[in-house]
Amino acid sequence: MNFTRLKEFLAVLFVFTIFLFSPIITLIIFILLSWFWSFPITLTLFLLYGCWIYFDRHADSQEGRWSDRLRQLSICTYFTNYFPLKLVKTEDLDPKRNYIFGYHPHGSCSFGASGNFATDATYFSRLFPNIRPHLMTLRPQFLFPFTREILLSLGARYVSRQSCEYLLSGNHGQGHALVIVIGGMREIYLIQHNSIHLYLKKRKGFVKLALEYGASLVPVISFGENELYRRYKNIPWGRLLFGHIPLRRPVTTVVGKPIHVDKNLNPTSEDIDQLHQKYIQSLEQLYEFNKHKYGFGHVKLEIV
Repeated sequence: MNFTRLKEFLAVLFVFTIFLFSPIITLIIFILLSWFWSFPITLTLFLLYGCWIYFDRHADSQEGRWSDRLRQLSICTYFTNYFPLKLVKTEDLDPKRNYIFGYHPHGSCSFGASGNFATDATYFSRLFPNIRPHLMTLRPQFLFPFTREILLSLGARYVSRQSCEYLLSGNHGQGHALVIVIGGMREIYLIQHNSIHLYLKKRKGFVKLALEYGASLVPVISFGENELYRRYKNIPWGRLLFGHIPLRRPVTTVVGKPIHVDKNLNPTSEDIDQLHQKYIQSLEQLYEFNKHKYGFGHVKLEIV
């Protein structure tokens, strides 16, 4: 292993371990500071930080924070080069519109979504100038020190209707791209060899949002996302003792053509179903057009 590959491995080890085990790490830091420094001071600091989280509790669903410097740190580049991750543009996006990126598949940990949209290491800002991607993730990630502040600075938001409405309303500018992993946790259990199963038929909330706010829908497919872990009795296993480090396998994320949507404040179920079907067809076309380019010609796409 040369020095560059070692740095790439350490970047993934550090970042993923911090996020995956943040509750345990927070507890260990509290115990160590209490034991070797001062329990009263440590407790006071943690209580003060808890007060700050309460005071700043709406940051993950409203304006949040954004740091180009953090998104462009060298550790982000080492992280994405580990696999490596690659971002491919199909069509330019108009910065005067807002977008909902439907990311597929979830994979075991959505590394493609994190590396391509929560950092600028794969040159998102050059491919899509004046577009701000917001990776929409689960609330627990915003409850712990370090991970909360990092995620907010990377542009991530809590995946809730309130967060989406805040960004899509147009009251806070245009050019927002909400990156939603549509299949969610359920899709993890659908991972199979030589097939991609997308949990999508019953996922229509993002379509309703697009209609209500006139946001363009953009299908996104990551080729290789499901291949980052081996599966043992449906349990993902990668590298190291705990098997939590992903394998070194390329992931290519293709951002499809936007489906422009006319604003409809009160969409009917027929309106939602029609746009939902159009999105599925666009997603299937994106997959069929690109699968041979990235070595997935033998892999069948199934919508469930």
